[in-house]
Amino acid sequence: MTIKPVRLFIFGLGLMLMPAATSAQAANESLSLQQALQFALEHNAELRQAAYDQEISEYQIKEIRSSGLPQIEAEGQFQGFPNLPTQLLPGEIVGMPGTQIPVQFGTTYNTSGTIKASQLLYSQELFSGLKAAKDSRELYALLKIKSEEDLIYQVASAYYQSLEIEAQIRSLDSNLLTLDKMSKVMLARYQNEMITANELDRITVQKTNLATQLQSLRAVRDQQVNYLKLLMGLPITAELSLEEPLDLEDLSLSLASYESQSPIELKILEKQKKLNLRNLEVTRAGYYPTLALFGQQSWQAQRNEFNFFDGNQPWFQQTVIGVQLQVPIFDGGSKHHKIQQNQLQIDKLQLQKDYASSQLDLQTENARKQLQYSFASVSAQADNKELARKVYEQSQQMYQEEVIGLTELLDAEQAFRSAQTNYYNEVLKFKRSELDLLKSLGRIQQILQNT
Repeated sequence: MTIKPVRLFIFGLGLMLMPAATSAQAANESLSLQQALQFALEHNAELRQAAYDQEISEYQIKEIRSSGLPQIEAEGQFQGFPNLPTQLLPGEIVGMPGTQIPVQFGTTYNTSGTIKASQLLYSQELFSGLKAAKDSRELYALLKIKSEEDLIYQVASAYYQSLEIEAQIRSLDSNLLTLDKMSKVMLARYQNEMITANELDRITVQKTNLATQLQSLRAVRDQQVNYLKLLMGLPITAELSLEEPLDLEDLSLSLASYESQSPIELKILEKQKKLNLRNLEVTRAGYYPTLALFGQQSWQAQRNEFNFFDGNQPWFQQTVIGVQLQVPIFDGGSKHHKIQQNQLQIDKLQLQKDYASSQLDLQTENARKQLQYSFASVSAQADNKELARKVYEQSQQMYQEEVIGLTELLDAEQAFRSAQTNYYNEVLKFKRSELDLLKSLGRIQQILQNT
């Protein structure tokens, strides 16, 4: 079924304002759905945060890797003793048994400098941690893709909703214009005493009710457009003009035959499970010994005068080179309990994945059925709208010929308005069902190519 497309516009000043980070540029043409999606993918705040998270993960990997590289540090120290420390020595050493002799040791000024270096030779925990860090990088990449897909879904939904509301506004505008013309005719007939004041008042009440509905609908439209601006990363004060897709009312059931492409939700859960397996390896690696090479070079000087820059005075050196082996023996069961936590988390993620898979199957099946129901409903409502239009036009003619009364005419007008609203509601339901189906199938980014 192909329904003739109707061009709808949300009229604005035609100026598209970029965020603060970008320069303003004129938008003389209405914004298409594809342009709105591309703009949102570049400027949406949440998506930019996801990009930051992905970049942070890269530095986390480098941080872990750096612990396996040489570690070098230097330190210096200066000490001044206005009063040298005193120790008591036994008098026997100077022929005075049974006494203690106070003796001051050291020099007034001491300074030292040390350079330390170490290199990790073997650490199973480090090797396993690097693998886990790489899995973490892939997880953040998947999370960014999910953020993109969620954004595409939200922007497309808001876009269609805005157009649907605008279509209803246009319908009410048209009906209000018709009632206004009718009101003028009836006013003339009233002045010629062809109708009663009651009939004129009923038309006035109908116009007022319609104008009130129109005002409320415009407020809803403005709120919906502002929400779309927020999703796109536009300032709320920016002017936004939307262009209806040419194929908005060209409906088909081709999507109903599409197969799943491994939805991103399942990929994320699978990657989270793999990451927990890596964390389990890291914890178990804590039982392995670690081996490291270290070295230290020290210089020390002791003076009773502050002459450390005198090249003729001696500096004393000390050099140490060694290998350090650490063997874990008993940690009170800490790693054992952590391993049990990791294993339970892995089992939990498997349950989440199974449940998510069932949920996606349910969403896919419901979206397929809704697509079919909406397809039939759109066809029926299109016929109903056309029939209601004919009845309304005939009722106008019959009322002018005084074949029917005002009540029948207003009923026909109300029925025509309801038929128009119902039709656009069904078109929106169909488009949302397409979005739901594409999202559950993992194909939501296809909208970028199809719009």
